[in-house]
Order: sequence, then structure tokens, then C-alpha cells
Amino acid sequence: MANARESTDLETFLAALPADDAAQARVAAARIDALERQIGPPGWIEHNLIWLAVASLALFVIGVTGLIGIFAWGRAFFGLGGVTLMVSAFPALMLAYLFSVRGRTGLDHEKMALNEQHFLPHAGLYLGAPQEPGRSGPGKVVRVDRPQAGEPTLRERIEAQHHAASTRKW
Repeated sequence: MANARESTDLETFLAALPADDAAQARVAAARIDALERQIGPPGWIEHNLIWLAVASLALFVIGVTGLIGIFAWGRAFFGLGGVTLMVSAFPALMLAYLFSVRGRTGLDHEKMALNEQHFLPHAGLYLGAPQEPGRSGPGKVVRVDRPQAGEPTLRERIEAQHHAASTRKW
């Protein structure tokens, strides 16, 4: 079972910081909240992604089997163009999903950069104020382990793991 992280409200976290750092962190928190409001709620494609993925994956499998001849009736019934459309259903869905979240991804990177600069050095991670209707209040800061000097960051560790996994080993 994972350890539950201690969280505190933003004002309590800022009160423990030196005045200059607290002022900069407060500005960063306001910017993170503004970015969170800019992101908005998930769209239609995110709400229906599971069912869309299942349907498009089924079309993909039927299309591939029709293309390679297992279900030759599919190619005869739908034609080569129809089979091609079926094969392209799953990749088209993935491209549509990536297109729909591209703006959110950039905003998430900006929020993480603000956290890395203003909160992580003080052993915190600002999650932002709640944006759902009916929920309001101050943002929460989750306590995290303070990064050690010279220790690789999480991003550097993940990139090193990706590089190690993606290099070919013959």
C-alpha cells in the first residue's frame, strides 16, 4: 500500500517559507490556478474514450483480417476502400485524442515548471485550487521529499530509463 502524503493548504505552506520565497511562490500559485482554469473540464472525446477505443479497435481488427484474407468476405463486401477505413479507425481515434489534449499538455508542462522552480525546492508540490462546480477553496500543497543536491530529477530519471529501454541491444 502506498504511503499517504501529507498535504497542507497554501497559506500554511507559504507561512513556513522566507518572505521573498513565499512571495514568489504565491505568484507561481496564482499562475498555476490561472492555468488550471484555462485547461477546463475534459471534453467529449475524453469522456467517451474507452467506448470509442473499443469500437475503433474492433473495426481495426476486422479491417486487418479482411485485408490479409482471413475474413475475405469483408474485403469483398466493403471493398478495399472500406477495409482501409476500418484499419484507419484506431489510428484516427488516437490522433483525434492527441489533437484534443495538445493544449492541455503544454499547460501541464508550464504548471510543472512552476512547481519545479518554486515549490519542489521547499519540499512541496502545489496542486491548485479546486475547479469543479460546487467545490472551492484554497489550493493544496502536498509534501514531497526534498530533492538532494546532485541527485537526478524525476524527469531526468524517466528520460534515462526511456533511453535505456529504447536503445537497441543486439
